[in-house]
Amino acid sequence: MMTERKNIVRILIPLFMALGTVAGQTSTTIGDVADGNRALPVHLIKLCDEFDHVINLDEKPVMPFSAKQTCRKCHDYEKIRAGWHFNAADSSVHPGRAGEPWIFVDRQAAVQIPLSYRKWNGTYNPAALGLSTFKFLTTFGRHLPGGGVGENETLQDLNDYMRWQVSGSLDVNCQSCHNADPAQNQAEYGVQVLRQNFRWAAAASSGFTTVQGTAGEMPDSYDLYSAVPPEKSNFLPPTVTYNSSRFDVTGKVLFNVPRKMPHTQCSFCHSSKVIDPSQPERWEGEEDVHLAAGMVCVDCHRNGLDHQMVRGYEGEAELNGKPAAAFLTCKGCHIGIDDTSIPRQGKKGAPRPQHLGIPPVHFERLACTACHSGPWPASATVRVKTSRAHALGIPKADKADDALPQIVAPVFAKQANGTYAPHNLFWPAFWGFRKDNDVTPILPEVVRPLVMEILSKDTTRVLSRWPILRESDIHGILQCLQALDSTRTPVYVSSGKLFSMGPDGKLETSDHEAATPYLWPLAHDVRPKAQSLGVRGCTDCHATDAPFHFGTVLVASPYVADQDSVERMTHFQDKAAISAWLFSMSFLFRPGLQLIIILCFLLMASIVLLYTMRGLARMIRSLALEEE
Repeated sequence: MMTERKNIVRILIPLFMALGTVAGQTSTTIGDVADGNRALPVHLIKLCDEFDHVINLDEKPVMPFSAKQTCRKCHDYEKIRAGWHFNAADSSVHPGRAGEPWIFVDRQAAVQIPLSYRKWNGTYNPAALGLSTFKFLTTFGRHLPGGGVGENETLQDLNDYMRWQVSGSLDVNCQSCHNADPAQNQAEYGVQVLRQNFRWAAAASSGFTTVQGTAGEMPDSYDLYSAVPPEKSNFLPPTVTYNSSRFDVTGKVLFNVPRKMPHTQCSFCHSSKVIDPSQPERWEGEEDVHLAAGMVCVDCHRNGLDHQMVRGYEGEAELNGKPAAAFLTCKGCHIGIDDTSIPRQGKKGAPRPQHLGIPPVHFERLACTACHSGPWPASATVRVKTSRAHALGIPKADKADDALPQIVAPVFAKQANGTYAPHNLFWPAFWGFRKDNDVTPILPEVVRPLVMEILSKDTTRVLSRWPILRESDIHGILQCLQALDSTRTPVYVSSGKLFSMGPDGKLETSDHEAATPYLWPLAHDVRPKAQSLGVRGCTDCHATDAPFHFGTVLVASPYVADQDSVERMTHFQDKAAISAWLFSMSFLFRPGLQLIIILCFLLMASIVLLYTMRGLARMIRSLALEEE
């Protein structure tokens, strides 16, 4: 009976607190009204738990502090939580230019597939892979700053209701971006999320608490105020211990919240590692030229209270209705925007490029990043590991260079606006059912036993990162899947192809939109002028073996026949390789052609000069005869 009362209280208290907060909230709060003073506000504040109770060490608190309840005393939390980092699942928000997806990998099922709550072409909603919001967080929440699917009750699966009660909500963790304390540990935040310690994660990362135990090991019936059941007595429930030295005599804690966060704060979720055999050591690489000049990420990627972060691509200002965003693109900073009453170029001392000798067509057909961003292109693409795809920064993550998913860069591909830019790329691989022209993914757990049964008979085929599948294996698995659903056609997507069984029962391959590789533009690291494409002349891009057109793109696939295959860069540029080659061939003759043109010009100039002199001489003679 007592336990039931506690459960009722646990449900009602947050409800009443939320209603009270909404009812009493004004249109603006003290922390969101700037008076023009550029001094740094001191964040010496009291901590509150999720029930809005002040953390008092004398009471030996058992609850972690809540960033949501603590920060909303001075800031409009509801407006903040609608920002870009938190609103992916909001269908009313325009998805904008396609960005990096969450890549779900199941090696034993030979699956790597792009997921996103945003409606980017080529991505699938996590629910299509059987990932409820709770499962999504325990898979990818390590690199989420909270909010969004972590606290939106309308998106939570009822089947996970009891787990949500144990773990708590994953509210916006303001400290992820705004706590510059050296003890702020975002890796610990990621570990706590993976342990299902959602309500404890923000406190654990703060640097002045210690969180032990794992909510994921607690039964669905576990209650914060009750003892661990006997069958789980060997497991430690989540507990929090505060470092009393961080509290002053009034019970307040000092947070280091600068106006501009260092770039290392952003790097936890937005890092990438280029696997370049020519530069195997970390010290051999170079950082972004803007960081080397002393800038930080938020100098360009700015936002207001609404936290609608400027992403910095062309056309974003018109899309979001924020004209100021146009001045935070490459062009806006370095060249400026026409038809403005006030010159806005040269932000942060950005030099204005001259681009002497470069034909204007280049600026119509190329993005700035084509020449200035990403790793220097080589004859073949290189592998790239990213924080979100490979759990960079998380302890015990797979640090091997060939870890799945396999992402390659730079791929110079055509964008929606018609310009060419460098991209990251990976090839989807998954099993599905096709009906009409739509392909629906099959849950990996359905296919995994079928793949493992095949590989168990030949252990030599599991030595690589991918399980090696032959044509007969794919055909056999598709036959098994057909028995599960006779109304749709089973297919396998891999290496840019769609495998299916033809009318005669034989395996066929075809092109399909679902099999196209997923690309997203890369903008960093930015190289300086002296290291940009074209600095050595036209042949940087227009030689017959220049990587821009003729580099090879690795095709990552578990299908044995495609494991070492490649695609030409022109495949992603809507160009025929032969036309690009013929155009590049013309550059071999251009030096000679330029010499011929110069000689012709000199010859014509000489002829014109000769006849001019002769004409002048005749005119002089005529004038002399008239005077006589």
